[in-house]
Amino acid sequence: MSKLKIGLLISKSGPTGIWAPSSISSAILAATEANNRGGVFGTEVELVVKDGGWEADTVVHAANRMVDDGVSVVVGMLASNSRRQVSNALSGRAPFIYTPNFEMDLPEPTVPVGTTDDLLLRPFLEWIEERFHARRFVLVGSDYRWPRKSMPMAASMIAGMGNSVEDVLLRPMNAYENWDFLAVERIGKSKPDVVLSFLVGDQGIPFFRMFEKAGLSARIPRCCIATEESALLSLTQNESEAVFACANYFATAQTKANRCFMERYWTAFDEFAPMPNAYGQSCYEGINCAVGIATAAKMLELPSLTMVPLSQVLYRSARHDEHMTSIGQKQPVFIAQAKGNMFEVEARF
Repeated sequence: MSKLKIGLLISKSGPTGIWAPSSISSAILAATEANNRGGVFGTEVELVVKDGGWEADTVVHAANRMVDDGVSVVVGMLASNSRRQVSNALSGRAPFIYTPNFEMDLPEPTVPVGTTDDLLLRPFLEWIEERFHARRFVLVGSDYRWPRKSMPMAASMIAGMGNSVEDVLLRPMNAYENWDFLAVERIGKSKPDVVLSFLVGDQGIPFFRMFEKAGLSARIPRCCIATEESALLSLTQNESEAVFACANYFATAQTKANRCFMERYWTAFDEFAPMPNAYGQSCYEGINCAVGIATAAKMLELPSLTMVPLSQVLYRSARHDEHMTSIGQKQPVFIAQAKGNMFEVEARF
């Protein structure tokens, strides 16, 4: 094998397209660093980036095509509307590494580097209750698989804490023009203590803008699971007022590994590069995890790569205190507040 081809499968279109620039840059950095270390047993890593679009059938087709073209490991920074389909399609063909946080679900042949939402939500809800003395919640999310699975789990946790969910709103993926206006009007009438947001990618941007326009930004905090730094770049400071987020990574996280990562990232791509965020950094991890699988296999050909015990895989990360991590290692949970176009970490669990 002249090169080890690692595929990065992303969606440049649809609501998660906002994460693509950071994802590509972070993946390039991971592949470059692997090659600077000598590749995998002297074999050069070649990064292959492919856009799968948003619809599940096009994503699955793109994943299969990558393997047909010689990709040995597929790293997916995709929404959950296609994760299971891709995982099952590639089962036995090539390892499929999934990088974002995702909903709890039935077992599937996915190699996750992201965490499940239950591990984010519980500390987040406890922090929200203490920080805002919150008792009454409204849940809002994008109308697809991930929010439809994770929002009921959040509602159950809220009820278990003795609090209430006053309303649940699902934003259509192709929302009509005044959906955000009507949703914000409805929230204003409910007068919740907190809005818990599962709006994915760029779907939160028009909602947050309308929230500010209605004069609610200073009155009702919005606490988010899938809002990160790239979304803040599209909001004014007033529109991002009282926006809080929970994730396993923020660019401002003061871990030793992240300080080194940020220095290498800006050195490689200069000040005009896409802002690192949880989803971009997860692709840095994903490519490194692919390198870790190949290293543990000691053979670069399929099907050897699909048979590696995941407990033997070590890979580089930026979100932990140390540079190296393993699949299944407990991930830090950060809670941050929007300050301009950045999230400043307020708590860590």
